[in-house]
Amino acid sequence: MVASMSRSFQLFLAVAPLAAGCTPCPASVTGGSWETLPSLQIARQETGAARIADKVYVVGGLVGTTTFTATDTVEVFDIPSRQWTFAPSLPVALDHMGVAATGGKLYVIGGYSGDFQARNAVYVFDPQQLSWSNGPPLPGPRGACWAVAHQGRIYVFGGVDASGTAQASTFILDPTSNTWTTGLDMPTAREHLTAAAVGDFIYVIGGRNGSATDAVERYEPATNQWTAQLAMPTPRSAAATAAFSGRIHVAGGEVPQLFDVHEVFDTTTNVWTTDLSMPVPRHGVAAVALDDRIVLPGGGTVQGLAPSRFVDSFIPALAAIPATSSAWLVAGMIGVAFAGAALLSRFGRGT
Repeated sequence: MVASMSRSFQLFLAVAPLAAGCTPCPASVTGGSWETLPSLQIARQETGAARIADKVYVVGGLVGTTTFTATDTVEVFDIPSRQWTFAPSLPVALDHMGVAATGGKLYVIGGYSGDFQARNAVYVFDPQQLSWSNGPPLPGPRGACWAVAHQGRIYVFGGVDASGTAQASTFILDPTSNTWTTGLDMPTAREHLTAAAVGDFIYVIGGRNGSATDAVERYEPATNQWTAQLAMPTPRSAAATAAFSGRIHVAGGEVPQLFDVHEVFDTTTNVWTTDLSMPVPRHGVAAVALDDRIVLPGGGTVQGLAPSRFVDSFIPALAAIPATSSAWLVAGMIGVAFAGAALLSRFGRGT
């Protein structure tokens, strides 16, 4: 019995420090891996992208190496086969638009057309009919905005208006009624921002209004309220952002330089950690979460310039145990250890 209790106490000494001084401990990210995927057929940056069923649609963007031109190209990545094909082109060439999917349809919202003049047009793609139609125009022109689908609605945040001024606006599209409403403005006006939905919330991250911002603000559609979150460690704009298993991955971006940094926000603990850097730093990438990875198609490889065909994906490690549960985990392990010691002692006495 004494020997068994000694072994249990050694286990206690080994695991107890895990909980010491952590109220709560930040969750750790143990690292994932990057994998190169088949390249886009057209090099571009400042695209939009979204997933419908087993396909990823990459829409529009800027093309060209010395002078920029908007493209109407739509490429489709078939997830099972990892093959790229073309879909029917956009009605007009666009870049810097918001793109989101809901109800099995793709929505392309606002943007520029190679001229940096914000637009308010909305185009809707139906993959079943392979056709485009006009959607309800935005309440105001927006370029370099960001669109997020959440619980059957589409939310469009920030961007610049027709005068080129960064906005704090929140526009909400109800596809059922085909109408827009206006939500509460973001606390921070910005463009070239990104956002991702997790659970009941939408997290709007980074962007710029002259200089890049580290702002992270959480929007709750049910209450139409904003709450500030822990700032992003590296201020930047035009980053690749996607949510995976309750964490939001933010990779690359630009201003005041091109970044390869890959930072991860845990929405349950309001903590940032760092994961493996991008192998090929890029900006103007619309990242898309799949079932087992995050796909990052295209993007610029020089700050403000150099559209690319490069496509890679990040495969996150298994989700870490939430930090807030670490103390309970330790307590459970200790309890199991002592219970095991008692049983060993009992059997050792033959009773």
